[in-house]
Amino acid sequence: MTLSPPTAPLSPAPPAPLSTRGLAVLLIAYMPVNVTFGSLNVLADALGADLGTDDAGQQLVLAAYTTTFAATLVIAGRLGDRWGRRRLLAIGALATVVLSVAAALAPDLASTVVLRAALGIAAGLLTPQVLATIQSTATGSRRTQGLMVFAAMAGVSTVLGQVLAGVVATALPEHLGWRAVQVLIGAIALVGVLGLPAVPRSRSSTPPAMDALGASVLGASLLLLVVPLTLGRSAGWPPWSVLGLAAGGALLVVFWTLQRRAERAGITPVVPPSLLRITVVRRGLLMALLFFTTYGAFLYELSSLAQARYGMGALGPALLVLGFGITFVATSVALPRLLPGAGPRTMTRAALAQAAILLLIAALAGTGHDDLLSLQWALVPLGVAQACMYGPVLQTVISRAPHGAAGVASGLFTTCQQLGLALGVALLGGVFWSLAGSEGEAARLDRSLMVVFCVHALCALVFAVLARSLAAPRPEGAAA
Repeated sequence: MTLSPPTAPLSPAPPAPLSTRGLAVLLIAYMPVNVTFGSLNVLADALGADLGTDDAGQQLVLAAYTTTFAATLVIAGRLGDRWGRRRLLAIGALATVVLSVAAALAPDLASTVVLRAALGIAAGLLTPQVLATIQSTATGSRRTQGLMVFAAMAGVSTVLGQVLAGVVATALPEHLGWRAVQVLIGAIALVGVLGLPAVPRSRSSTPPAMDALGASVLGASLLLLVVPLTLGRSAGWPPWSVLGLAAGGALLVVFWTLQRRAERAGITPVVPPSLLRITVVRRGLLMALLFFTTYGAFLYELSSLAQARYGMGALGPALLVLGFGITFVATSVALPRLLPGAGPRTMTRAALAQAAILLLIAALAGTGHDDLLSLQWALVPLGVAQACMYGPVLQTVISRAPHGAAGVASGLFTTCQQLGLALGVALLGGVFWSLAGSEGEAARLDRSLMVVFCVHALCALVFAVLARSLAAPRPEGAAA
């Protein structure tokens, strides 16, 4: 059984078109997902001091959210296709409201970890529904605009999380700041819940049966991968983390075998192999993984640099990337008008520009000239380049997936996003600190930044090669 665009409408009655107000509600409902992620990087120390835990405990709080989030995404996309995307969006958004407020009242580390894990499930339920709803209820320029603005929201909400956390942490006592941020995240989610009637209902016209075995194996494999990636570095990569990664990789092989067998038997699996046989989708997902691996490490490294190299306080990380964030958002919003046909060539040129800018920053760091002003001048155009990479690759993956698999494609994209973020912080972040040392000497921090940004530039060049391969004409008879 292979996937192909259905001739029947997406649902028994064609969904209403997505309005401007409906798109705004979708973006507001999605905002808490990345605000939660961005804020914890700034508030980790305050949270640890309030709950009486060390760096390992702080990382556990982070892992609880990212792990359950990553493990839920693909399954949630399937649930939205089957039971209705607005329904799953409402459940996830309402749960975010309740759990965010509950997390603000958590009395100890154990309850905080449990609530953050539940919050990750809620975020995983709602995230694929946003992309799938845009794909299935918008057409033409509105769909392109929706995908690009979604990309902008992903960037702005992460930076907003850092700014919000920095401002609140500066204004309130340490034991209240991180809790107040949780309440504010719940308030944002509540606005999204109240606006949900403006979002059109949609689901797949041929709801697939749930692949319970495949879903369970996929969830277990992602848990085994994300937990060691998140906790392993701070714990010094103990044996359990290495064994967990190996077991997670082995389970992914088992999962893929099960998916192929299911599809050959005429059962629609959680991740249909026929979807990944679409060249554009497969390469687009790999590009998304590359992009987010370097993006997650980039934000983490700059946050570390702001505090260790320049002695900036809680607001430091947000202020350092503020110019980058503004240009990223502005470019993402304007891209559909500036480049209506933004695609592989746009991504190729942007990735080459990103590699050049990263090498410039590496050169500045290598010569000790990476002062704040010089970094800002380099980071501002980097925001433009990254927006021209992220928006088009998102559109490439989502738009080329069959309509009946919109939720699956959305879940796969956001799973690559979460795995990339975890990989970037664990691997490149680990390289950064192993070279910088625990003392945080300026010269060693500069050399560390030079090395990791050269690696980032190499990843950007690989991204450019993949993007160029999508633009190349296919031989006659080649698979799409």
